[in-house]
Amino acid sequence: MHLRRKESIQLSARFAALFVLILLAITPFWDGVIAADMMSSQTFVMRALVAAVAVVVITNRAVSARWRRHFPYLPMLMLIVAACLLCVFGGNDPLATEKMHSTHSFLMLGIVVMIAIMPVTLVEAGILSLPILALVIVGGQGGLATGMIPLEMLLAVLVPLAVFSALVQLYRTITAAHEVAIDPLTGCYTRAFGMEMIKVTFDSAVRKKAPFTVAFIDLDDFKQINDRYGHDYGDRILGEVGDSLMNRFRRSDLVVRWGGEEFLILLPELDMYRAQEVLERVMAPGLAKLESGQVQKASVGLSERLEDAIALPQNLIELADRRMYDAKKRRDHDDMIADGLSGRYAPAKRSKASTPSGSSVRSVDQSAN
Repeated sequence: MHLRRKESIQLSARFAALFVLILLAITPFWDGVIAADMMSSQTFVMRALVAAVAVVVITNRAVSARWRRHFPYLPMLMLIVAACLLCVFGGNDPLATEKMHSTHSFLMLGIVVMIAIMPVTLVEAGILSLPILALVIVGGQGGLATGMIPLEMLLAVLVPLAVFSALVQLYRTITAAHEVAIDPLTGCYTRAFGMEMIKVTFDSAVRKKAPFTVAFIDLDDFKQINDRYGHDYGDRILGEVGDSLMNRFRRSDLVVRWGGEEFLILLPELDMYRAQEVLERVMAPGLAKLESGQVQKASVGLSERLEDAIALPQNLIELADRRMYDAKKRRDHDDMIADGLSGRYAPAKRSKASTPSGSSVRSVDQSAN
């Protein structure tokens, strides 16, 4: 959801920058700012500055990728500040005409409308509105020519409406993202959303040179449960399994309903050994209570990008899937998860007491309670 919102904010900023460039390219033929005697004026220089800011916003070069990830509204804020400075300097330019002032007013009104379509929070909307509110105060005190449009009066009305509209857009974005990302039966993430997130988290692990483990979980004998008790009962079990998985993992882990009774767990910054320990704790109490008094069991397969030398996220999923089916064939429900972890090699089980490096380890991904 956060990624979709950030993308929407950045896309809106680029549309706003495109609007600014088109307006500044067309209006000089109407207001005469390209006349020879205007080339060294404040208005001409500030318009060139605003156009330059618009270009870097469109090309996604306004701020670094790191700053865009944390503060996606920064490109739009730069554009707003540049436009406000244009209004101030242009409004006090003795060479500027009434038509030029009106052009700047239209520019600001267009930017306010662009803010209205951005899914920003109340804090972000307030930050974006600060330069405009400062412009309103300057205009209200007089000494700022605004042309045929009383700019400060229109902005005083339009800015609150734009902020309200932006909050509505944020709500609609969250609602739409929730519908796309959340499986209604289990409360886990959907497969489509999971595919997007595994690419993002895998790439992040590659950049950080950090481990990244995937756990593939398949409920055991679930078809027999559906056949014996009916699909409504099976849906209730799936709901309980989803709740158990969502509540037992970290907030940074992602639980994805991969399809049917299959679940995919993304465990960023966990190596195989630590992921094994986590899965042991998660699976130990069972994932749901069955009608017979027993608990729902599952088969688990683990894969990790460093230990298994995986370069593509899809290959990581496929490897965990194969290991899960190997575990299901073994049907070893006495062990929750094997002490050793398969891959290119199987590391020894670590313990409080020192263990010889050559000690034998059991096979990896077993069926777990």
